[in-house]
Amino acid sequence: MQQQQSANYDLMAVFPDEPKATETTEKLHKAGFTEEEVFQMASGSVGSGEFREHGPNRARADYFLEKRRVGPNPGVVIGFALIFALILGGLTFVSTLFVLPNLHIGTIFLIGAAIGLALGIILGLFQRRRVQGDIGQKTTAPPTPNQIQTARNVIALRFIDPDNISRKSRARAILINNQGKIDRSVGQQE
Repeated sequence: MQQQQSANYDLMAVFPDEPKATETTEKLHKAGFTEEEVFQMASGSVGSGEFREHGPNRARADYFLEKRRVGPNPGVVIGFALIFALILGGLTFVSTLFVLPNLHIGTIFLIGAAIGLALGIILGLFQRRRVQGDIGQKTTAPPTPNQIQTARNVIALRFIDPDNISRKSRARAILINNQGKIDRSVGQQE
């Protein structure tokens, strides 16, 4: 475990979990940052937690994780009603011609069509409704405060040459591209 000095750091990022922070530390080492520049430590040890969100608006995730049932489609309800009205009306018409020829054909057809219309509307309204917004995301419970404090999910950098802007930009890009949230309170004491 590296020694954590109380000196100021030039750049710091908080990651969602420790494996992600460890992976990012390895990427920083591959990019040419030394052991004396990169420090991985527990959250809450440095910085005041002033973050800026990078990338698209993260509040939109709540909208996409919503689940709601879609109401019945009026076209489907009308379609079921017409189809059942025609089928039952036709069945009653045929049955009156052959089975009960002495009844009035028009009245029996209208009674069958009305029953078919009612059945079609009921079936159309009680169709299994589609779930909208359920696209397979798994939401996880937020970590408990003890998990956050014990996880080494913070990477702090103290540059050998703090005036080298390209090195600072490269480090910032690596941190952000690996889901790090940059703590803006670190490195602004000058």
